[in-house]
Amino acid sequence: MGPQTESWQGKVMTVEGLIPAEKMGITLPHEHLVVQEWDYRECNYFNSASMELEQYPAAGGRTLVDLTNMGRDRDPLFIKRLAFKAGIQVIMGTGYYKDAWLPPEVHEMSVEQMTQVMVKEIVEGVADTGIHAGVIGEIGVSRPTTRTEEEMLAASARTQRETGAAINVHFDIGTEAAEYNHAIDILETEGADLDRVALSHLVPRPDNLELYMHLAERGCYIEFDLFGQECWPLIDDLMDTNSEVQISSVKGFIDNGLLGRILISQNVCHILHMTVNGGYGYAHILKNVVPKCKSYGISDEEIHTMMVDNPKNLLPFEF
Repeated sequence: MGPQTESWQGKVMTVEGLIPAEKMGITLPHEHLVVQEWDYRECNYFNSASMELEQYPAAGGRTLVDLTNMGRDRDPLFIKRLAFKAGIQVIMGTGYYKDAWLPPEVHEMSVEQMTQVMVKEIVEGVADTGIHAGVIGEIGVSRPTTRTEEEMLAASARTQRETGAAINVHFDIGTEAAEYNHAIDILETEGADLDRVALSHLVPRPDNLELYMHLAERGCYIEFDLFGQECWPLIDDLMDTNSEVQISSVKGFIDNGLLGRILISQNVCHILHMTVNGGYGYAHILKNVVPKCKSYGISDEEIHTMMVDNPKNLLPFEF
């Protein structure tokens, strides 16, 4: 921690600047504002994108984490414009996505060089935009994990130690226990605070209970961020889990003591997720999933814990 970041303790960095964690409100911890197969340079994209995003605050949402980072089409200026237009708080990610998505020069970087890039994007801003990243992620992990990805994980831990930011790690659907543990081991060896690490793309299903309890016991947040993905056949096939089963499983995980480790989101990232294309959009959890959760006996207090308290505990800077 340097003099520039001493006052960041307990605050969250949005694309418009620091805010107290208490002002986060309802938070989606894993979304994307530049979606796949939709060129954001088209003249009508901003209007279309803002119309989609505005559904979220209209449903009661306050904060959203955009985990688009290097290797994907991150556009800080575009993200900031969207956040301002929609009237929401957006926390933007830094770091590197999966190996196959990265430009060749990334594979030549050292752990220290990766760390320097991420620290700069958090402390000083991305390129010359003056827009700061506020979270490390989503850090891409493939199957099997590559050398570059192992170095990215090590750099993420070092960046967390220097900046106090939380970490979000992408895992493919179907990842096995040994693969999760390998990535977590790298983070832990490099000094990461596992209590401030979220593991993405976990499928809530009864047969995953033992694995997810193990991951939570290691300190990590369990992120169920695939709600609404049934509109995308590719991901729906990979999940192989009915939406009703997913929601009832969340209730089971809560009953088994995991409430304080659960995050829920939608991972909107493809044009098929847009409501204009028949998808569920950014307000799906608030409009559809929350009422269904209540029908399965999940209380308002438990929903508040998952959507307000847990993100508020994970995302502020902590030194």
